[in-house]
Amino acid sequence: MGSRTPLVSIAIVALLGGCAGVPNRQSPSSPVAAPPPVAVARRAAPSRVMGAAATQSDVGFAAEHAAAVRGDTAAEFQVGHDYLQGAGVERNGKKAEFWLHKAAAGGLGPAECDLGYLYENGVGVPRDYPKALKWYRKAAGQGVANSEYSLALLYAHGHGVPRDYDKALKWLRASAAQNDADAEGTIGYFYLKGLGVQRDEVKAVQWLREAAAQGNAYGEENLGAAYEFGEGVAQNASRADRWYLLAAKQGNVLAQSGLAMAYFTGKGVPADPARGIFWLHQAARAGYANAQNLLGDIYQHQGDYARAVKWYRAAAAAGNARGEYYLGDAYSTGKGVEKNKQQALAWYHKAAIGGDAHAQVLWGLQYMIGRAVPRNPELAYAWVAVATHAAQRFPFTGKIRNAIARQLTSAQLKAARRLARQWGAGQDIR
Repeated sequence: MGSRTPLVSIAIVALLGGCAGVPNRQSPSSPVAAPPPVAVARRAAPSRVMGAAATQSDVGFAAEHAAAVRGDTAAEFQVGHDYLQGAGVERNGKKAEFWLHKAAAGGLGPAECDLGYLYENGVGVPRDYPKALKWYRKAAGQGVANSEYSLALLYAHGHGVPRDYDKALKWLRASAAQNDADAEGTIGYFYLKGLGVQRDEVKAVQWLREAAAQGNAYGEENLGAAYEFGEGVAQNASRADRWYLLAAKQGNVLAQSGLAMAYFTGKGVPADPARGIFWLHQAARAGYANAQNLLGDIYQHQGDYARAVKWYRAAAAAGNARGEYYLGDAYSTGKGVEKNKQQALAWYHKAAIGGDAHAQVLWGLQYMIGRAVPRNPELAYAWVAVATHAAQRFPFTGKIRNAIARQLTSAQLKAARRLARQWGAGQDIR
């Protein structure tokens, strides 16, 4: 099953052929396209998320360290912060933990915030969400805006605590009251998705504007999406692209991809596939799997199979199920890599486990054929049944499932359906 016709491949053929009607990026109102709430405002380098903007003393790290050894609380924080950032000294999580604990013992809010970050992200220490929660709460209690924001995301994630959008929103509002742009943008996202509040596109846009007015890339990108899809504002492709450009220049991969599609389609900007590929490369190099897969499709359409495989492999290496499926295709057809049936099957299996509907159908059919794996119609039915509920269904999935069902006894069908219901992304069906 080396051929495929996902929408994105159709889009590439259309754009390279100069045709109109390339599918747009999926509307953020779609639950499939919506990122998890924890990803809404991406944290930058540690210097952004720490409790205070630590600056190097004129006399340097050695003097700071000497003062810290003498018990100066501010210096203890500064040394710990420098170790956490790797600012003027090699980054060292254990040493950061030591000095930040000393400063936090003195009740210094920014040190408490830094400790929360250290434990949340596992910088030189095991990741520990309960400890992160403890220290973020301490700092948030002192009004440290970054801790309020980080605490909100822990509640939105359900990391260290049960997921609670109401509490997340409470801390987001506290942080936003101090003009934290990330918090403002995230509140906009909550209104857009109805998380902890009634869904309100107009209020969402108001909050996104607040974030974007401070140059926040997340706010800019989501404001661009609002204009692209007419959510809370009148649809306006030109304004969408202007906001995408601002966010793209700051490295926001969603904005880079959105801008790429605008140049491919000529919506809001003159059509310019070369610029589209440029922005797609920016997102792909930053590790955005959707952009990597799209580049792979472009190069495959152009007959540059080796380069296509490079990008599919990059997406697959990050655990992206679609990239895994495409890489399996490459090994199946021998385009861009040496043909290898076992490698193809291995990647198809990974993709099926990861949730790719095409791979799930293909893997289910392997159990019906019984060559690569022992024949097992129950497992075949289960995999195909799972694929019927996927966002992007494989053509004729329902008919394939029903054809398999006709070959099962009532008991086998009952067992197969139970297996399908129990499946979750990242799980195998055995």
